[in-house]
Amino acid sequence: MDCNEQILQELKSIRKLLTIFSQDKIEDFNDSIKTKYLTTPQRQQMYELFDGTKSLKEISEIVKVSSEAVRQFAVLLEQAGLVEYVIVSNKQKNPKRIF
Repeated sequence: MDCNEQILQELKSIRKLLTIFSQDKIEDFNDSIKTKYLTTPQRQQMYELFDGTKSLKEISEIVKVSSEAVRQFAVLLEQAGLVEYVIVSNKQKNPKRIF
């Protein structure tokens, strides 16, 4: 086994341990997101659609809300550290959930 493979195996072990140790914190965190930000069915749906593959306009059409409403929600989540933007082309960035 070369050095890179050993590092990868060690990182996988660490990830498993972190997942086990943080399980209760993850549940609390998810509950916090739901009660603070995902307060309507539309917001819940938008959050699920923030996968980096859809534009704000596409999401607005699916959820049946204005593009501005989607943009404002994405900005709110970005400021909270829950969403980032992925560059799709020179002119387009799509929102993507971090958690």
